[in-house]
Amino acid sequence: MSERVLTAHHFQDYIETFDLWKPLTTEQRALLAAHTHYRHCTKGEIIHRGALGHLGTLHIVSGTLRVYVVTDEGRELTLCFMRVGEVALLSSAAFLGSVSCEVTITAAEDTELFSSEMGVCHKILEENIHARLLAYEGAVHRLSEMLWRFQQMLFTPADQRLAKFLLAETERTAGSEIRLTHEQTAQALGTAREVVSRLIGEFAQEGIVRASRGCIHILDRAALRRRADEGVGDRKRC
Repeated sequence: MSERVLTAHHFQDYIETFDLWKPLTTEQRALLAAHTHYRHCTKGEIIHRGALGHLGTLHIVSGTLRVYVVTDEGRELTLCFMRVGEVALLSSAAFLGSVSCEVTITAAEDTELFSSEMGVCHKILEENIHARLLAYEGAVHRLSEMLWRFQQMLFTPADQRLAKFLLAETERTAGSEIRLTHEQTAQALGTAREVVSRLIGEFAQEGIVRASRGCIHILDRAALRRRADEGVGDRKRC
């Protein structure tokens, strides 16, 4: 991206959209903005791979980021998605305590974000108790989300996980269409694409959904909710 385009984006114009930084003083806002830069990421681009301690603080302006780990067998386990208006304070190992974790972060779609230097964010959070409390609340929420995902992967059958995911996506987007491929859906669920394709086919035969290229249309929300609550006789976890 050209320097001319880059200079058209100033963090000061966006800082108010992120609740975490609202308690900052004028001086702290200026310090943060001075150490924050704009970045445009194309779909599929790897934004970070490695230890969390080397990652800056990411502010998502548009698009979606996927945070995941890769097992020794090469399986990708999605930890969370970061969406518009969220602050990815994932580098806060030094702030929240001694935590060692290596993750990969990719752009799930074309994404615009601002990245702030880790040391500056930690300094501000140490000085501003109100922002620090907000950061703790955000970290607890994110940890709860990750634990829920692992619980689903370990103890919930694949058909129920898919049904719950589809319902959650329609609630998030306030529509009946989910514009995700089978591969993206599988990544979100921590399972194989073949499993998702098989289950989507089953749901389609039952008249619950209709699948088209890169899109899943919800036809019978009540039936989908029953699958989410009860599943079926096949209790296979994939």
